Amino acid sequence: MEAPVIRDLPSTTTSAVSKALVRLRNDVGAMAMGRVLTLLVAVDEDQADAAIAAANDATRQHPARILVLVSGNGRGKGRLDAQIRVGGDAGASEIVVLRLYGALSQQLGPVVTPLLLPDSPIVAWWPAHAPADVGASPVGQMSHRRITDAASNGRASTALRRRSRSYLPGDTDLAWTRTTRWRALLAASLEGAPFEPVTSAAVTAEDDHPSADLLAAWLAVSLRVPVTRVRSAAGSGLVSVRLDRESGPIDLVRSEDGSDTATLSRPGGLPRLVALHTPSLAEALAEELRRLDADEVYARTLCEGLGLVRRGSSRTEAVRGGIVPSGPAEVSRDDRPSRRRAEKGHVDVRVHPGKAEVATAVVDELCSRLADAVAARGEAHVVLTGGSMGTAVMKELSGRARLGELEAEVWRSTHLWWGDERFVPAGDAERNDQQADDAGLGDLPVLKKHVHRVPSGTGTARLEAAAARYAAHLASAALSVPTQPGTDSRAPAGPTEDPVAVPRFDVVMLGVGPDGHVASLFPGRPELQERVRATLPVSDSPKPPPDRVSLTVPALNTARAVWLVVSGADKADAVRESLAAASGDGRPDGADPLPAARVTGTQETVWWVDEAAAPAGADGG
Repeated sequence: MEAPVIRDLPSTTTSAVSKALVRLRNDVGAMAMGRVLTLLVAVDEDQADAAIAAANDATRQHPARILVLVSGNGRGKGRLDAQIRVGGDAGASEIVVLRLYGALSQQLGPVVTPLLLPDSPIVAWWPAHAPADVGASPVGQMSHRRITDAASNGRASTALRRRSRSYLPGDTDLAWTRTTRWRALLAASLEGAPFEPVTSAAVTAEDDHPSADLLAAWLAVSLRVPVTRVRSAAGSGLVSVRLDRESGPIDLVRSEDGSDTATLSRPGGLPRLVALHTPSLAEALAEELRRLDADEVYARTLCEGLGLVRRGSSRTEAVRGGIVPSGPAEVSRDDRPSRRRAEKGHVDVRVHPGKAEVATAVVDELCSRLADAVAARGEAHVVLTGGSMGTAVMKELSGRARLGELEAEVWRSTHLWWGDERFVPAGDAERNDQQADDAGLGDLPVLKKHVHRVPSGTGTARLEAAAARYAAHLASAALSVPTQPGTDSRAPAGPTEDPVAVPRFDVVMLGVGPDGHVASLFPGRPELQERVRATLPVSDSPKPPPDRVSLTVPALNTARAVWLVVSGADKADAVRESLAAASGDGRPDGADPLPAARVTGTQETVWWVDEAAAPAGADGG
């Protein structure tokens, strides 16, 4: 990557810095507009380099003017040394490092004010030691949001108590940000049956661990039950959380193999492995920069919850007393979800407890596939589905995007398509793309030009033209897909002389209806017989709205991977019949295969189902 342009200004003034910044920006052609905030970083000299690197990475998604305030020796004559970095690895941000000596080291507010972006939010971050009252400090008083990190203090628990006493709306702490994935997993674990209240909870972690303290406080203030903070060995970090219910405990326990995973165990279900991404410093900071409003949940946790948590015994004693789990649960070796392979063909069935767990597993695998595709071919193509499972998958993706867990470089090289669309006006709640927008599609780091929407409109007369335009768009993308030597990234030819002109989809996701339909391909309909075209207009659909545009069976079958994503007992018969057809057994009445049984990937076909939709025998190894 090109190096940034750096200008040193020893013994200078803020006025001179401001003028030099404008000149330097013009000289290197850096973007003059588009800064969304000013990030003030107050740090000591020995931590300045690490803080600058983290701030630079964090602001790649939030272009900012970064003002790094380094307090030097407070004795002697006042002096300001400055350094400006523009372009190169400074990304979309401008970095101004201000080193203050003598009396100026105590005048941070007046020094920095002339360099603030006008009419833009101001965020302050103390990477290490922060003032006792951050809101009352000179930098804190001018900031809309104030970010601290209790983990960087010698006594984190003391720092949290001090901040609870001086809390102001806009305060937050990176120790809280690091609990996000834990909180999401625990909240999701309570969404499935049995729907019982939690009677008590226990959080196990090393003694002075601010994230564990905040996690325990969040449970106490959210559930209003007794919460015990159990001590584990020094250096063990955050070990486990137990939620006690009448039917038995829910245990979330970090893996002991060093991987960033945990086991989640619930009564009546098999333990499963879950991703437990621990954000880097830059990722945690980026997450906090996504919001500029007050975090009310953090406020209640800090100001009310900390005082509700009871300090308990050591982990050894708590395990002996049955208060906390002794370690991670045993999980099967074949990567946790139960699977079976159809006796004939290449169909996998992966069963998870409920809809949320299916969505989590699908997104885990999808992120891995896209990274591999981009690494191999420079881009990836995914076909999205609508319906309840499509929404669940998009919400999971959106949540990870907001946490900074999606690899931006991968997703910027990913193209999104839809397997079908309801032919209604743009913005209509019936449209699959609108449902995806409502579920958080805009949070994904996908380029707008790579979101390929099916044309919208009304009326059967315009429907065929809409299908033709979508087919032309697919064909254009197929021709522009980069190829690697010895490969053809366009879709292979169908059974006719002419190829189905679509890009070679890496993953096609499809929901399945109770009648076995996929996309807008319904049982017994003539659309199932199409062999040449990539898209079709569908009128008089048996499921409203009546007018739709759909990819065809041969277009869907060009995909490397076809994933059928299903939830609910009302789909169980369709799943069972489709899998029987994939195994060569056919339908019991001898009728033609359901649409869901006609779609297969060139490399794999996977049914991601919850326990309610799973056929008998699919829960075995």
